[in-house]
Amino acid sequence: DHFFVSLSVYARQFRRPFSIWTDTLSDRATLLRMEEEYIQDLCSQILKFKPDLVITEKGLSDLACHFLSKAGVSAIRRLRKTDNNRIAKATGAVIVNRPDELQESDVGTGAGLFEVKKIGDEFFSFIVECKDPKACTVLLRGPSKDFLNEVERNLQ
Repeated sequence: DHFFVSLSVYARQFRRPFSIWTDTLSDRATLLRMEEEYIQDLCSQILKFKPDLVITEKGLSDLACHFLSKAGVSAIRRLRKTDNNRIAKATGAVIVNRPDELQESDVGTGAGLFEVKKIGDEFFSFIVECKDPKACTVLLRGPSKDFLNEVERNLQ
């Protein structure tokens, strides 16, 4: 099964900037332990559905990447909303905003293969061989930005 989700796997983010001052290293260690437990809990909520791939429009902390990769799960972060919607449509996934909202029916099972390819100097992620895809992406390459803009305009 492949699982696609729109969520942020970071420690809680606050609306206003703030600082935490600690007097001892043990206080700092306690805060770091609490953050690790929180992120591990978020990842556990995702991993109970046994995904192969997690996609997020938001950030994914290094710690969350560690927990996911340790479980054999690939992750794509900071995907544009429009691209995330296309992937959800192509794979049958439902985009959710928080791990505690996840249900088995949200898991997208229509993806065939996830691969990363290097084209020129850039890396691209592909989800191919989808069952009954309802969306696709056209990758354009050309000699100049003006040429590509003209081709893109003609495709629309």
